[in-house]
Amino acid sequence: MNRYFSTFPAGTYEIIVKHLKRFSLDELNIIEHDDSSVVFESSLKREKLIELRYLTNTHLVIDKHSHLDKRAIEGKYFRLMLIKDGEPSQISAAERAKLETAIKCDYNLELNSHLSRNEFYIIERSSGNKFLTLRLPRAKFKRERLSSGELRPELAHILCLAAGLKAKYKVVDMFAGYGAIPYEAVRGFGCKGVIANDCKILSNRHENSKISWSENDACNLNFIDDDSIDRVITDPHWGEYDVGKVDNFNSLYDDFVIEMARILKPDGIAVVLSGFVGARQSFKKVKHLKPIKEWNMLVSGKKATIYKLQKIR
Repeated sequence: MNRYFSTFPAGTYEIIVKHLKRFSLDELNIIEHDDSSVVFESSLKREKLIELRYLTNTHLVIDKHSHLDKRAIEGKYFRLMLIKDGEPSQISAAERAKLETAIKCDYNLELNSHLSRNEFYIIERSSGNKFLTLRLPRAKFKRERLSSGELRPELAHILCLAAGLKAKYKVVDMFAGYGAIPYEAVRGFGCKGVIANDCKILSNRHENSKISWSENDACNLNFIDDDSIDRVITDPHWGEYDVGKVDNFNSLYDDFVIEMARILKPDGIAVVLSGFVGARQSFKKVKHLKPIKEWNMLVSGKKATIYKLQKIR
């Protein structure tokens, strides 16, 4: 088994660990983790690890536990960086010289930061562990260019995981924006009945035959029947709400939460990502919604919370 180091959106380990533990111990064994990364040993093919949709980056740890197959080397150039407690840091001159010399000799590579396709990282963790890694290539869908403000597919996938999404479920995103969540429901979970709603038609939104787009106010989705939706997974506005006559952000949340409770089936689940400080109070006002779990996290450096709620009978 090789040893790996992977990163994920900060604050979501409790969500993704349930999926990681679906692998047998012969396939994947977690060594340690923190709020945004995990170290594990695995016998799975690297291609399968790279494709895990909730991980942002995966590195092969180069030590006695792991073998760096020279077929993993791309081209003839490399660069060396240090990540300390999740942040880029400076490497001491002596340590840099020692490691760069070793990499040149061991893998017949030349140092060139601009042309490099081989990114070696020193990972230094708060636990005191420190190791050298080679970052593995990223899956194609993780390298797609995003529109400004669009959720990363890894985070969209984690929201779907939090909702316990299954292919058979009917799903609604009430504030779909570019459609990152509906698109991931289709690509990552095989859903066929996905409704993406947003009050604006945005260019570059994700169009797909299994996604039905609507342009309506999230507070009035009268084209959706009562008690008809299995899962609501959404990322509502965090800032100003500039549609129609709604100018009070508390009112926006109060009204869309009532509508969310209306369309959900009894026992249906809602997962809401929000940075709005009044979100929790709006959820409490609807007696048919039961809070299940909250996960505090950072999105683009801003504090946010993933809320999971269930409609009670």
